[in-house]
Amino acid sequence: MKKAFISLIILFLIHLNTYAQECNCAEEFQYIKGKIEKNYSGFRDKVNPATKIAYQKYSGQILERSKKINSAPYCINLINEWIGFFKDGHIEVGRNRLSPEKHAADQKRLVQQIEKVVISDADLSRLKNSKSIEGIYWDKDSIYKVAVINNRNNERDYAGVILKSANKTWQPGAVILELKTRKDGLAGIAYDKYYTPESVSLKIGENALGEWQREGATQMKREKILNDDVSCKVLSPQTFYIQIGTFNQRNAKSIDSLLQANSVLLKKTPNLILDLRNNGGGADFSYRGLIPYFYTNPIKTVGPDILSSDDNIAGWAGLLKMNNIPEDQKVFIREKIAAMEQHKNEFIDLGEDKDLVLDSVSVFPKKIVVLINKGCGSTTEQFLLAAKQSKKVTIMGQNSAGVLDYANVRDIPFSCMPYALHYATSRSRRVEMGQGIDNIGITPDRVLTAVQNWVIAAQRFLEQK
Repeated sequence: MKKAFISLIILFLIHLNTYAQECNCAEEFQYIKGKIEKNYSGFRDKVNPATKIAYQKYSGQILERSKKINSAPYCINLINEWIGFFKDGHIEVGRNRLSPEKHAADQKRLVQQIEKVVISDADLSRLKNSKSIEGIYWDKDSIYKVAVINNRNNERDYAGVILKSANKTWQPGAVILELKTRKDGLAGIAYDKYYTPESVSLKIGENALGEWQREGATQMKREKILNDDVSCKVLSPQTFYIQIGTFNQRNAKSIDSLLQANSVLLKKTPNLILDLRNNGGGADFSYRGLIPYFYTNPIKTVGPDILSSDDNIAGWAGLLKMNNIPEDQKVFIREKIAAMEQHKNEFIDLGEDKDLVLDSVSVFPKKIVVLINKGCGSTTEQFLLAAKQSKKVTIMGQNSAGVLDYANVRDIPFSCMPYALHYATSRSRRVEMGQGIDNIGITPDRVLTAVQNWVIAAQRFLEQK
């Protein structure tokens, strides 16, 4: 046991030394701060005469704290804390999505940084009977089984160590959670499937840490939310069900194929349930095929403006290299890049305010329920703003995420660390009109609770006489 403990210390020190030689947290923070100030489309709204002093003071405090950090994940956790000042879900630290080569290189570095902890049989036996924070837990999707153990350093009190994983990128022994005790629960880091540290706050409940459930604890039975890219089924002769997990551009063809394959059913079935729960967004063109089914009258759209900085121009140019962007969209992007080049560091029109008018109204479906929850954001909320204008549509569920006013997210690689900054480049003119939805979301017409089966509730609503 003593030898194993010494080995763990050596591995941890090697990890810290490697990081110290590669990257400096204070320099990385200042680099990211500069990129946000120059390129983020919401910066001028969020840092204004009323908030400028507070922003400068807060940024100075974060800079001083960054000088004491010698771990990449803890540095990202601190940067995430600073990003919180802007209260915008369209600013985050993630993976590099535009360059497969850079992404592969970053992943290789991140794999090397994964901390490993050995959980002994004696530890397992103790944890199975624990009634404290320590214990064995499953995530809400039953993908990860972890041992939460006391494992202290300057930044954490507990470590969550993988015992079993349905995700092959995470192997037993790897630390996937790093948590520190706070007054209202636990806070710290949860690593995603790409090894990127995400900042989390977990409430301590009876046999639960946030949405992590203690193994063996009795859980309230809840409806399982599908997470497929697309799926569908006939619920009854009166009601057809479609589920769309993402509007990401890679999923656009799958959505179109599903609609085409079921066009006969859609044109004769009275009711449609469109399940968009946990659909975090993607690209607006991905939902074009749905519009004829819910259209009843002209759809009013308020357009956005884009900030034409050099980094933003480069970010938009990167889209032209992607294979899953339709050619008509690439023509549009080229036109906007040309306009941005002519008006550097200004906001230019990315899309005009307009009314979408179709030639006809589809008879079927006659009634549509769209299911939404707090996992619906960005492009999905843009879809909802359009769908709400239809006489056919009833939105049911819970408030959406409220992440749309500042949009069209692009990536900038960190200067040294193997991560990328994701940030918004456009600003909706709804903000000037007092119609912003950020941090509020879109409110459903009918609220559903966690204990209800939402699909059954939607079907009953549609089929009631």
